[in-house]
Amino acid sequence: MLKKIKDSKFTSLTNDIANNRALSVIPELRQLKAFNKGTSISQDIVDLIHKEGLFRYFQPKKWGGMELDFQAWLDIPEIISRGDCSTGWIVANMASHHRTLAVFDPEIQEEIWSKNPDMLIAAGNIYQQGQARKVPNGIMLSGLWNFCSGIEISDWSFFAFMLDENGKKDWCQCVLHKDDYEVLNDWDTYGMKQTGSCSVKIEELFVPDYKIQSFSVNREGHFFKGIKENKNLMYQIPTASIGGHGLAGCSIGGAQLCLDLLFDWIESRSTSTSNIKMSDIPSIHNRLGEISSRIDAARLILRSDCIEVENLMNLDNEISTQNKLKYKRNAAYSVQIVLEAISIMQQVSGANGIYNSSPITKALMDVQACSTHIHFNQDMQFSQWGKNRLKNDFQSPTL
Repeated sequence: MLKKIKDSKFTSLTNDIANNRALSVIPELRQLKAFNKGTSISQDIVDLIHKEGLFRYFQPKKWGGMELDFQAWLDIPEIISRGDCSTGWIVANMASHHRTLAVFDPEIQEEIWSKNPDMLIAAGNIYQQGQARKVPNGIMLSGLWNFCSGIEISDWSFFAFMLDENGKKDWCQCVLHKDDYEVLNDWDTYGMKQTGSCSVKIEELFVPDYKIQSFSVNREGHFFKGIKENKNLMYQIPTASIGGHGLAGCSIGGAQLCLDLLFDWIESRSTSTSNIKMSDIPSIHNRLGEISSRIDAARLILRSDCIEVENLMNLDNEISTQNKLKYKRNAAYSVQIVLEAISIMQQVSGANGIYNSSPITKALMDVQACSTHIHFNQDMQFSQWGKNRLKNDFQSPTL
């Protein structure tokens, strides 16, 4: 039986209260972001998010977390990204990893959260980048994982890997302390600069069984070790199907940040050639309507999915393959219409929008960088949904 944590200051918070807390940090977050030149979010930003409990909205209540309804999967990262897209991305990842740890062995939950319920956990999520073989009482693990967002500010990290058991493949994850892996300082990008998504290297490391969890959910006899303690079905909503919604929320919030900055800029500007106030130009009014409608539509699509998937999980204790693929499709589509919105914003900004020093330019680059995630690849997500709708033949070990 898990020990209950004494820290309970966040356990009574609702989704609405958490959303209001996220809204309240936007002004300070925008100020702190302006001074950050590093490759990770600054300690001041980390402290700000900790103070409001906004890393812990999916942490089980027994460990002092909020354990919110699943719509927070989109809402919190989206709102925080209106202040800074990189921070929203880190918050989305850390909250997701609290949800992941909740299905792991209770022993490792207690090892991590009893010492510090505010512990940050990063992840290397690409299974094919890790290889393991079975040994007595555990595995020997090696791998090189890239895009490990938040790894520089985290004390623990998940790593996905392929386990070879006498020729049979098992798709697994393990959770390790930072002393067990090497972080490579290779994050240098044009956008999302402060996510600190560095690569991580591990060579022949022994990992005990209690730190390992299979994610081959379609394998006969599969079970999650932590669900007897954490019974909320929200923890079993498949991340492989709807994981992109939290990250897509960052692109939506980032686009909203761009639009907020654009409004301020338009209200303070006149055209260079005719000295007409930009706020008086009818075509500008039309463009603003085009932009905001796309951002709002993307937000509504993904929020609806998050509400639906939790309702279906509570009703049927499972999600159909077609719905899983629908959620992946919707994430890709929503990010596409967000990209259309920021393209229009670039046109409205004109030549003034190409300066690297412009806050609008920086925010636009963040959204463009965010959109490159594999979850948002339309060729993959649209075709998978369409093919399965016609042939009903989609197969995946982890979806």
